[in-house]
Amino acid sequence: MSKKSTFHRLLPIFLASILPTAQANSITELQTYLSNTKSLSANFTQSVRQKSGKTENSSGQFQLLRPGQFKWVYAKPYNQEIISNGQQIWLYDVDLAQVTIKPINKALDASPAAVLTGNNNLHQNFNLQSLPSKNGLNWVALNPKNKEASFAQIRIGLLKGQLNMMELDDQFNQTTIIQFDKVAHNQSVARSIFNFIPPKGVDVIRE
Repeated sequence: MSKKSTFHRLLPIFLASILPTAQANSITELQTYLSNTKSLSANFTQSVRQKSGKTENSSGQFQLLRPGQFKWVYAKPYNQEIISNGQQIWLYDVDLAQVTIKPINKALDASPAAVLTGNNNLHQNFNLQSLPSKNGLNWVALNPKNKEASFAQIRIGLLKGQLNMMELDDQFNQTTIIQFDKVAHNQSVARSIFNFIPPKGVDVIRE
């Protein structure tokens, strides 16, 4: 048997032996990052690519304190806030002067916020899959076990073990891409920012 034929015979065996390890390492990298995260804050830019091809862009800042507490503030193009104190979530639309309040168990489940602020047990709500590296990032796909989840798939991109991007495919064939910048990991965050008192004159809707 020639060296060339021997190589081609052994190559699939070699790849089969190393690929599961590479996949496991990518998933382990995400799990380790989340397990070691107590607080997180960053700027973000977000683009939503609709089925028609139209793209909507927004930007803002977020802060979170695990488990369950977070504050996302959209500054452009519209001023909106999403706040959770670990028990309920406020969705505040400044322009509409309207606040919607939801119990956290009805709002999170298999959502992107559940990934970043949850209890580290990703396998409870998701099937995890390692993806090929792209743009210098290691990627992990999270496929919700609940078929009625609002997202069909969530992909998280890590740069040197740190959160860098998220891509979200929803059930309406829209893709949301979130790029994080100036990420501050495990720095002090005031718990008071995760409670919200609706301003006077704002409509309050409870679900």
